[in-house]
Amino acid sequence: TVKMLDLSYNKQIPAAGWRSFFACLEHPNVALEEVSLRGNNVTDEEMTHLSRALRANNGTMESIDLGDNSSLTSVGWAHISRVLCDKSSAMAVYSSNHTLSSLGDQDDIPADLDDLLQLNQTGSKKDVSREKILRYHFQDGKTNIQELIDMNSNILHHAISWSCTNVTGHTLLYNFLRSLPSLVASVNIIANTSGAKRKRLS
Repeated sequence: TVKMLDLSYNKQIPAAGWRSFFACLEHPNVALEEVSLRGNNVTDEEMTHLSRALRANNGTMESIDLGDNSSLTSVGWAHISRVLCDKSSAMAVYSSNHTLSSLGDQDDIPADLDDLLQLNQTGSKKDVSREKILRYHFQDGKTNIQELIDMNSNILHHAISWSCTNVTGHTLLYNFLRSLPSLVASVNIIANTSGAKRKRLS
């Protein structure tokens, strides 16, 4: 299985060639971990296709060297930022790419993108997704409990367990329970019923 591919300084490859290559990266059987695209005149337009591939197949790619591609602007970098953290909802953050952690050695990567790349280096995908959700949806006074209420039930129990990890999470859990008084009332009824003494039959 190919894990590393070096395509650096292949400037003869046209834009259509890069679009076809990025389309191939969307295939779920692609197991590449490192790709070098250094010095290939990759533009913002090609970055839209690369970001689509990273969104479709986000489990293995750890490094893409995009150094020495002077045509890239903040528009192109923004495509990658959204792949690493789609902030439109907590579920979108959870489904983002938590694997890619390097775009090569360069100085022009925006600070927010560099922060997300570093965050992807810090732990397991579950830990990284948890940190992104807490950071972008439940900090700085944000208590949008609807985010949790609308969350897929397969993910919700993870989110509840995450809430026990730090102060932000504690506040999140408290506000979540406050938003569902019927749930808390049901728990109290069950507790009171289970604690009641049964009358002995004569």
